[in-house]
Amino acid sequence: MGNHSKKYNDYSELLKAGAAMGKYQKTHNIIRKDYMELLNVTEKHKSNKTEFDALYRACLKGLFSIIEADIFGLNNLDKYKNYSDRDDFETKFKKTFKQVCKTWNKTEIQKKYFDEKYFDLKKLKKKRDELIHPKKVEHLHESNETDFKKIKEVFNDYDSFINKLMDDFFISVNVDTMDFLGRKKNVP
Repeated sequence: MGNHSKKYNDYSELLKAGAAMGKYQKTHNIIRKDYMELLNVTEKHKSNKTEFDALYRACLKGLFSIIEADIFGLNNLDKYKNYSDRDDFETKFKKTFKQVCKTWNKTEIQKKYFDEKYFDLKKLKKKRDELIHPKKVEHLHESNETDFKKIKEVFNDYDSFINKLMDDFFISVNVDTMDFLGRKKNVP
């Protein structure tokens, strides 16, 4: 293990963290696979405006399903101070990844993503919010190849960020062997 490990002093904490990590990874992988398939299907239907519009909108919404699931899962593993599911997206996104990247010694990855890629994600989030709560017909966002390309680009940037974050990412425990075996230190 490299320097990207969180050590627990209690075996039960390690077990909880391991379960949280497993749930996070399983959820992320299922949603990611579905989303990549949605992108492929959308690509195949670009020539039919009605289908492309519907699939484009699903892609816009689906991107944030992955991210919001990641935020929830990572906070089950390593909550930021005063975490609340009711925090707005931007607060949860920034605080979650700052916390996790700090804990796992990956702040350079977080800083690079926030400095170079977060603005595009934030613009798509605004479009997604308009789509979810349309106040005008324009908020339904018709598809076009340029906007679809941007969704794919933002997803690929986010996916790369998550992959770099999770690469060489470990949990471990510091436990006295005698305690682990259920024996007292002073007993022969």
